[in-house]
Amino acid sequence: MVRITGQKKDNKELPASGEAYEALLMQRIASKDREAFESLYYDYTPRIGSFMMKLLKSPELVDEAINEVMMTVWQSAERFDPALGKLSTWLFGIAHNKALKLLERQRRHWREQTVEAEDSELNENEWEEVNAESATVDPDNPERTVLGWELGEILVWAMDRLSPEHRIVLELVFTENYAYQDIAIITDCPVNTVKTRMFHARKKLADLLAKRGYSPYDLQEGHS
Repeated sequence: MVRITGQKKDNKELPASGEAYEALLMQRIASKDREAFESLYYDYTPRIGSFMMKLLKSPELVDEAINEVMMTVWQSAERFDPALGKLSTWLFGIAHNKALKLLERQRRHWREQTVEAEDSELNENEWEEVNAESATVDPDNPERTVLGWELGEILVWAMDRLSPEHRIVLELVFTENYAYQDIAIITDCPVNTVKTRMFHARKKLADLLAKRGYSPYDLQEGHS
């Protein structure tokens, strides 16, 4: 693993930002340029670490996951194809896979029931509901339209009780502002699977909140 020490250095040879920056950055990492790798590390690990912490709930596991993500980037940078999506989408795809493996190890004996059955085809009425929800998503600000709630204490409590697959899709939409198409790339599953996971995640959240005497409307009114 490449060691990262000190603070990020200004790299004047790279474009300031954007697709050109991402493409050149990854080309240089593929050629084992340590300064380019450090630039990527400082640019992206805070965001990836925050995402991982919400899933893994353990600083030690988060550190392990980030190290594994960065090792994969260092060893496989040439696999990044800017024509297929943004660099952040590619990185979150790697982070997603590492998080699931760590969660599986962490929860081998007590993991919640799998959602595989829920990823199968829904009936006609359920698909109408899924598509109606999907149509309300604002790609520029999906967290306001998908959930409509601030991530308050009660919602954190409820999300902690969801399966990893459901929590991941909610975090990617609610916190990271990814569209369903991007989440499909990150999680390596069809867009319809992302939609069904969101559908079931919202229903389970509603059930959990109801057990605590809340509803989505209560939270929306309380945090408007």
